Amino acid sequence: MKKQLMKRKVSINGTDVNPYHKLGLTQNPFPELGKYEWQAGELALNSLGGDPIKSADEIRVRLGDAVSKELVDLCVAQYKPGEMVDFIIYWKE
Repeated sequence: MKKQLMKRKVSINGTDVNPYHKLGLTQNPFPELGKYEWQAGELALNSLGGDPIKSADEIRVRLGDAVSKELVDLCVAQYKPGEMVDFIIYWKE
């Protein structure tokens, strides 16, 4: 069976405002991918788009061991202080 290509949007909030506060939330509570075994990683990735990120080290702390080191490094490389950054990641399931 051919492995399917998976896709997920990642947002990193380098601004001073949490866009979810107006909804009474700290981050997007909904996983983009519906697999239970990916839940910790999903919530960790969602946290990057909620409360503002002030440094690359904060990204490393928030993601911890919930995702691969390669994904942590990719998120750190995409981080831009003062901006909300969105990007798409692809991988084989």
